[in-house]
Amino acid sequence: MIGALRGLVESVHEGGCVLDVNGVGYLVACSRRTLDRLTATEGVQKLLVETRVSQDAITLFGFADAAEREAF
Repeated sequence: MIGALRGLVESVHEGGCVLDVNGVGYLVACSRRTLDRLTATEGVQKLLVETRVSQDAITLFGFADAAEREAF
C-alpha cells in the first residue's frame, strides 16, 4: 500500500488536494489542518498516507504528521 507521497500540490479543493508525483496526480483526502499546511509552504510537499481499499474505490487519506495519522 501507499504509505507516503512526495510531490507538488497541483490543486486544493474542499476536503483534499491533487498531489503531482513525477507527473502522476494523486487525489488525496485531507483535513483542513493538513490543507492549511500544504498551502502555507511552496515547493515539494510530503504527505503521510493511509490507503483504504473497498469494493468500489481506493481512497488515499493524507496527513501532515504522524500524530494526525495515528488519530485517524
